Amino acid sequence: MSARPLRIQMLGLWPAVLQPCGPSCARPFVNAPAERMSNQEMDETPPFIRENGERAHAIAEQLFRDFGDEVRIEVVALDTPRGFWLAARHRVGRGFAVVVGGRTVVRDPEDYIHVKSAVARSLHAEDAGTPG
Repeated sequence: MSARPLRIQMLGLWPAVLQPCGPSCARPFVNAPAERMSNQEMDETPPFIRENGERAHAIAEQLFRDFGDEVRIEVVALDTPRGFWLAARHRVGRGFAVVVGGRTVVRDPEDYIHVKSAVARSLHAEDAGTPG
């Protein structure tokens, strides 16, 4: 295992409940007013944005299950200055993408296997001492 966790950036348009903190903390709001606000917000969110959030959450859970402390996940919204810059840098466009180690981009992953193999390759390259 390398000294620093591998940075995984999830880049896309997200439901507002994911934007401040990402998949790792999107569920702790369990009091009734917060739950009502979250439900209303989700009802008003376009379906493709809800799907992006669900996919990001599922990918994050699987990455933590498979790689644990070897990865650090950041959720970056495309509609922020940082998101716009990352999208331009990695030629992402309007879709959903996972940026692995700042180098490898998995665009619009339909299934987890492509993300998992990119992460495994990057971790293996780090262990071998070569850039990901």
